[in-house]
Amino acid sequence: MYHSTLKSKKQCAPTPKNPYTNIKKEAADNEIYRIENTKALAAMSKDYNAAVGEVMALRKEVGELKAALDHTTQVSQLRANDIFGRGTEKLSDIIDAEPAREETDEADEEPENTSNAADASQKHGGQKHGGKGTRNKGKKKAGKRGDDFSRLPRKDVYRLDAEALDKKYGKGNWRIAFWHVHPSLQEIPSSTYALYTHTPVISVGLEHSLVTIPYEAPLWQRSFASPSIVAWILYLKYFLSVPLYRQELMFAALGLSLSRQTMCIWVLHFASVFFEPVCSFLLVKLLAVPYHQCDETTFLVNKDGRPAGRKSYMWVHTTSELSEENPVIMFCYEPTRETEHLRKFYKDFEGYISCDAYCSYRVLSKEKEGAVIICGCMMHMRRRFVESLSLVDKSGMDDEAVAQLPETKALILIGKIYDADEPLKALTADERKIRREQEVKPLVEEYFNYIESFDTSDPMMGERLKDAINYSINQKEYLSRFLSDGHIPADNGFAERCIRPFSVFRSNVMFCDSVSGARATATMFSIVETARANDANVYWYLRYILEKMPHEVKSLEDSFLETMMPWSEEYREYEKRHSSQGPLELGANEFLEQPRAPRKKEMPTDGDKSEKVA
Repeated sequence: MYHSTLKSKKQCAPTPKNPYTNIKKEAADNEIYRIENTKALAAMSKDYNAAVGEVMALRKEVGELKAALDHTTQVSQLRANDIFGRGTEKLSDIIDAEPAREETDEADEEPENTSNAADASQKHGGQKHGGKGTRNKGKKKAGKRGDDFSRLPRKDVYRLDAEALDKKYGKGNWRIAFWHVHPSLQEIPSSTYALYTHTPVISVGLEHSLVTIPYEAPLWQRSFASPSIVAWILYLKYFLSVPLYRQELMFAALGLSLSRQTMCIWVLHFASVFFEPVCSFLLVKLLAVPYHQCDETTFLVNKDGRPAGRKSYMWVHTTSELSEENPVIMFCYEPTRETEHLRKFYKDFEGYISCDAYCSYRVLSKEKEGAVIICGCMMHMRRRFVESLSLVDKSGMDDEAVAQLPETKALILIGKIYDADEPLKALTADERKIRREQEVKPLVEEYFNYIESFDTSDPMMGERLKDAINYSINQKEYLSRFLSDGHIPADNGFAERCIRPFSVFRSNVMFCDSVSGARATATMFSIVETARANDANVYWYLRYILEKMPHEVKSLEDSFLETMMPWSEEYREYEKRHSSQGPLELGANEFLEQPRAPRKKEMPTDGDKSEKVA
């Protein structure tokens, strides 16, 4: 009982207070809170870092999408400019041009105000150079009509109605002081006719043996093709870019059933037999000149042994625009754009090639170890600034703000280079080199000093402007090379102008069905464009080759092939003789020779008239 009583007393006795107990408890609680807070902060930090990472990734994605959208917008705008805009690189036209767009109703289009075009060109430093193949717009020069008619055959007709003049002024009371000349253009419609050539079958001797006099077809045995009709078909197809199916319709309208299949066979055969030897001789002439220009463009060939839709290429090689030799233009078909074509074409060539910045030209130059020297193209350099300027929204800018744009300043400097170099084309190569050193070189240095002052790492600079600046800096060595030789042009515009007719042809015919057709196309364009560059009448030149080659196709000596060149004296005489022919219908009181006024002593008296009446 004592024990139990004592126990209960112990239970009832108050517990003595320890001052450290609460502190330990608080410390334990605080440790728990600290641990929990640490875990929470760690989780929050993890979540925050994840959120920051997601935000950065989203920002990066937005930036990439924005850059892609800007690029797509720029490409779309440049494409719209190509399709609906003006094809010009003139500075004043670019500044004043509105964004190109597709027009749905031409009747709503307001007439363009061009009254201040010349002033704008001067204000913004617009270049006025109009090299070979360009058009200079402006006031019509005196005597231009005579220049336009100078290469046409001329027929002179003298119109004189003596009886009407006698009635008006009296017999013998007038004379011809001089003649006024009134030019007009006359057209002789195309005349296609069937020519039947008869050769005799003769009877020989008393036995009356029949002998047939052999007939040699002018072009192809057992074919009704003639030099005139084949030359006309080739002229329409390769000079005027008229596809064969349209020619088939044209001949049908004239009453001739001539299928496109037949014409296609003719084109392939005659291009291979008669025109390829001439083209090969032109190639020899081309490679003998040490100054070349080169370019290439795409072409579609259906059956070339590759998957459908694969691009082929048509290369063009020309003598330099500033060369003193007769110009030669050579087209070559290749299934790819690889350097192998340049290796084959320029295998034994030593000289200069003006071209764009395509890498294959640089590869060829390195492989040839200085035998081939590459020259740049200022036209491509300028074109990049033109594209960049066309993408700038200039609607809210005044003239001063536009003039301060980097693109505008660069184009003004380039325009000064062209303005200084263009008049030098009329000089000899040596004189041109000296004048370039004095007048053009300081302008080129001024341009590159301005371009090299830019920092292309600036994020505020547009991508197109960066591309234009980097192109100029990277190509400086090649772009400045024309200053060292008077035979080298400042740009590759001549080659681009030579390839332009092929581009028109390509848009009309769309494709070649076979490789042989593509090679025939290259051959014929080489002939046609070389004739054009030498101011030859393309139709008569094609006909000249078709008339002369069948008689010499087996021998083909160099002396004969010299006469097949479009600059040869033999061809020039042929063209002059044939182009001046043509029927001329005379009207009443019209004469081919200059008439004179009747003299008094030649006039019949009244007695003479009465006798004649009697």
